[in-house]
Amino acid sequence: MTVAETRYGAVRGAEIADGVLAWRAIPYARPPVGALRFRPPEAPEPWAGVRDALEYGNRSPQGELGPPAPGAPPTDEDCLYLNVTAPAGASGRPVLFWLHGGGYEAGDGSQAAGDGAAFAQSHAVVVVTINYRLGALGFLDVPGESPTGAAGLHDQIAALRWTRENIAAFGGDPDQITVYGLSAGGKSVTNLLASPLASGLIARAAESSGGDHVKDPAQAQALTGRFLRELGATAGRLRSVPAADILNAQLAVAGMPRSTWIWRPSVDGVALTGSPLAAIAAGSAAGVPLLLQTCARECALYALLGPDGPTQADRVLTGSFGQETAARLLAAYAEAFPDLDEDALRTIVMTDERYVVRTERLAEAQAAHAPVWRSRYDGPYTGLDDDPDPAFIEYAPLLTAAHGGDGVGIWQGGDDLSAALHTAWGSLATNGDPGWTPYTSAGRPTMIFAPDGPRVADDPFAPTRAIWSGLSWQPGPWWSTDGAP
Repeated sequence: MTVAETRYGAVRGAEIADGVLAWRAIPYARPPVGALRFRPPEAPEPWAGVRDALEYGNRSPQGELGPPAPGAPPTDEDCLYLNVTAPAGASGRPVLFWLHGGGYEAGDGSQAAGDGAAFAQSHAVVVVTINYRLGALGFLDVPGESPTGAAGLHDQIAALRWTRENIAAFGGDPDQITVYGLSAGGKSVTNLLASPLASGLIARAAESSGGDHVKDPAQAQALTGRFLRELGATAGRLRSVPAADILNAQLAVAGMPRSTWIWRPSVDGVALTGSPLAAIAAGSAAGVPLLLQTCARECALYALLGPDGPTQADRVLTGSFGQETAARLLAAYAEAFPDLDEDALRTIVMTDERYVVRTERLAEAQAAHAPVWRSRYDGPYTGLDDDPDPAFIEYAPLLTAAHGGDGVGIWQGGDDLSAALHTAWGSLATNGDPGWTPYTSAGRPTMIFAPDGPRVADDPFAPTRAIWSGLSWQPGPWWSTDGAP
């Protein structure tokens, strides 16, 4: 049957592949426009009759590095929609809930995941992909509002709650929801594991290139001030100006890639009540198995998109720790990687500061409460064969083990490493175990998805943990953005 009954009304889907059904653009909340702009989402309005769910819904307004992909849905502030893909005749099947990446400022539910048919066919999994508010619309702290600064995170929680309440109608098991995200989506998984609003909604979780990254009050206040100056309006007019003006002011603060890591959730006292890592260490996600993957050369991507990226390392480290500690850190990396030139060395520093250290600390926090698996991706950038941009393909060798390189392989499968990635994530979603020994075992076993095939290594992140031992810091942007925190 291609008609499913949700608690808000019936939706009609379609068969998109042999034995695979899909329903698209199902509203999980009311359009966040007018008085609801910047507010936490509200339940969708029920509808009568059967609603066609055949085309993808609007993407959130966003800054993009290039033209949208052919056939990409339009962008619009009315963007709180999700998509469900399921094997025909499914009943009580595990659910894979996807949070796309894009620095909290770009992307949509189909990014990397496509239509979700690969997992539906290979593992009989029900797939849910969502759109949520991005950039200023999702993560601006609005003076006088409470809660504020995390509307996009509230969207994710609303979509997760909708999934819990409705997925049985599509053949899914609400008690077997695995949440997976990449990049900003991975960090979102951390936030969901920490959030009291998501407690009890997640059975298993996985991250690619996640960790944690939220704004503190000083960063939130500074960003709001800079944004309002670019907008040329007072806070009282934020709900009346066109959404296009909101986006233009956001892009005036900084454009991609230099805007990466500016837009992120605040600890708003409701969706997040404190540091995500502290909450997880205290047991906020007790009993939730967690798979954590980082890429060996995460920030090679940013070095390609913004060639001055590696040179920012000295300023970022000095700003976080002072000159003496920054010099000690850089000297430790120079000793550990004597054959690397200055840019390559600082790209590794950037990789560890942005991703690896935060992920290691997340692994430590959750390991006291549930099984944790660790992996590293060392392979080629998956999905480039399908990318229409020849320039991207030309630079493929520079993107080996780079940020996001594992995403398409995980979702679509294929040959060699992509098949191994797809199998591991499918196994986690269906069996609660990706297929190797948990990280807390002797030797901290870690799966390395290497070009010559997967292998398990003992504690490859030990040198990074040693270099950063005893250091704590509040992450901010990487590039200087003229007043933005």
